[in-house]
Amino acid sequence: DHTERLVGETAAIQRDAEAYHALAEGAKFDYAALLEGRRAEVAATVERLQDDFRKANPAYEEMEGIVAGVPELADFDVIIDAGSDAGDPENAVPFSIETPAGKTFKQPGNFNYLVETAVYGTEPKFQAEGVKADLDGDGKVEFGEAVPDADFLVATARDFAETSKELDAAARKWEPEAQDVFTALVVMTPTMSEYFESWKNSRFIAGSKATQKAFVTSSRLGDIADILGGLVLVYDSVRPRIAKVDPDQASQTGQSV
Repeated sequence: DHTERLVGETAAIQRDAEAYHALAEGAKFDYAALLEGRRAEVAATVERLQDDFRKANPAYEEMEGIVAGVPELADFDVIIDAGSDAGDPENAVPFSIETPAGKTFKQPGNFNYLVETAVYGTEPKFQAEGVKADLDGDGKVEFGEAVPDADFLVATARDFAETSKELDAAARKWEPEAQDVFTALVVMTPTMSEYFESWKNSRFIAGSKATQKAFVTSSRLGDIADILGGLVLVYDSVRPRIAKVDPDQASQTGQSV
């Protein structure tokens, strides 16, 4: 259900990224001229892209506990949500972005990070150069106003949509076994502890002083709730097996979750 949902949501991201790219192409990628002539259209398209991401993010996060916790599917988590950029070689994503104009962004980070920081303007290197992202024309650039590099954004959106289809296909072929389920629970539940520090450093706590570029759309607490919600569903499916071995422990774990 969730992989199919992600396919639909990333298709929406691609659709609006293509529309944004067409706007930029129409202005010959002169973003200052684009804003001068079609500011309202740019603002509306960027707003749609932000809304697309807000919908796509939980579509993935709610199933992340299973995708990241199962060895057969775990590579998709690195690509979509957990992988770093080339500055962290050990944890970097295994792909680069090749844009229609021929520019290469080598191991730039995971797709959720790329799309979010591009459409919210929190990563300068994914923004159009030499233009002030004043989408409402009030002379100021406030949080959420962004003029993404259309070349980068459309390439990223296309690759994200394709990867979502690949995950959907892999999930349909995957045949869950008990060992997979227990592995997902054991591997993923402890990862929640590190997320709280990320939450404390986010815009939701630090406000405009935050230096964290991602998780500006929804709180890390929402991320935690989405992941744990999936793991609770997983646990409910194996609780009868645990109860056969230790009924008290099965009950305690259920209450603790």
